[in-house]
Amino acid sequence: MPTKNNHVIHVLDSDQSIGEEFLQCLKQRNVPSKFSYWGDKETLHCLNICKDPEYINWPLEIGLLEKNLPEIVRLAGKPVGNLVSLGIGNGEKDRMILSAFLKDRRMNYYTLDISLPMVKAGFKTLEKAPVEKTAYVGDFMHLESLMPKIKEQTGKANIISFLGNTLGNFNQVNTLNLIRRSMDRKDFLLFAVQILESGKIIDIGEILGAYNTKAWHELSYGTIMRSGLKKSDGIMEVEFGKDKLYPQLNIIEFFFTLKKDKTVRHLGHEIDFRAGERIRTYYSYKYDEKNINFLLNNNGFKVVKSFFTPGQKYLLALAKLK
Repeated sequence: MPTKNNHVIHVLDSDQSIGEEFLQCLKQRNVPSKFSYWGDKETLHCLNICKDPEYINWPLEIGLLEKNLPEIVRLAGKPVGNLVSLGIGNGEKDRMILSAFLKDRRMNYYTLDISLPMVKAGFKTLEKAPVEKTAYVGDFMHLESLMPKIKEQTGKANIISFLGNTLGNFNQVNTLNLIRRSMDRKDFLLFAVQILESGKIIDIGEILGAYNTKAWHELSYGTIMRSGLKKSDGIMEVEFGKDKLYPQLNIIEFFFTLKKDKTVRHLGHEIDFRAGERIRTYYSYKYDEKNINFLLNNNGFKVVKSFFTPGQKYLLALAKLK
């Protein structure tokens, strides 16, 4: 449907279908991180985190983009004419990328995001960017079918932005394979992840401190409040450690632990929770340089160039297919 300022929004997944997936995850006591950004209240919580002074990742990544975008534009080359954003966020990072590329070429902008309110918030930030803007509201699984259409429409190569340590919020192997299948040899992937070299206890405390904040707790509570659970039904706990599935990786996890028995009704289904049960409401993988390079190499990518913050606490990297 056309909107003002050259915006077009296509809704691929209905709230009903997303809600049914949420229901199944809730029954399994494991709610994926993507649900933290789905909905009006959830979007507001996310936008608050972007500007939370206690959240160290945001300024680190903004600084990396400001310093290195001219080099990224040079390395990507002239064929790139589309920015495809996986997760629009508040739109600020995509605005920076577009501004850098627009200095010497025309660009088209596409975003794929599960949250319609988030898309609308991002489009407000991108309002004055002189590009055609198209949003697809739905799961990242749509990327593989969308990319050939984008290529056919524009005839240009793509740079896919996957920022904000978003890779760490998903099954990274499945996600990297999905992105790889969506790319061709002229396309690039621009991603950013938080770096934690093994054994740096000071850095572990810093990471925990960045997540164990009021803003992050509000976001994690919001993930499950739509089910009918209330804050008073349990406590939110933040944990850091080795992941069970990928023991070579560290992970931040949020768990809502029930203080009492509780039955909730959602989409016509009743779910019985027992005191002491835990629901995982959010997680974020943390990498070291060796692990991220291993992940990329084993899933069909090669790094064109890496950009680190001082102290190597955050990585921005440009990659392409091997």
